[in-house]
Amino acid sequence: MRAAVRAEWPEARNLAAMQLGDESLAHELMEAAIDETKEQLADLLPVSVEEARTLLSRSYRNAVRRERRGRNKYSLVGTADDVEFLLDPAVSSSEAINAQQDLAKILRETPEEVKHALLMRYGARSRWDEIAEQMQGSKDSVRIRCQREISRIRKRLGIRVRPEQ
Repeated sequence: MRAAVRAEWPEARNLAAMQLGDESLAHELMEAAIDETKEQLADLLPVSVEEARTLLSRSYRNAVRRERRGRNKYSLVGTADDVEFLLDPAVSSSEAINAQQDLAKILRETPEEVKHALLMRYGARSRWDEIAEQMQGSKDSVRIRCQREISRIRKRLGIRVRPEQ
């Protein structure tokens, strides 16, 4: 364990300085990582220095992430009136019902076999070749029909597609 700590210490100080902006936190976080690694190693047979180093490094990185997330938490102080303007206006239930009716209308216009393919792909997470086999068509033709239908639905609902990066 000592050899693993010695090997990881320079990187640990560097990581604390870069991620947290304070190199002095490295000691405290390393102690937490050592404790966590000891618990993991207690359940294993004797391991090599490299295996212990890998476990220690993972535990240390997780400790740094936890510390960073802990620092990024927001807390709002004040009354509800002070922060009310920050909240999105509540969506009325009638808007939700109208959206649901619009979607139902659009889906009624979708052919049954395409609905079935979409449900298999996005509901049951089936692969395209499985869907094509069941629909007795080619994988590419089924995939393209589904893509076209999703594009049509998005267009009807006014959903813009982000350009691929």
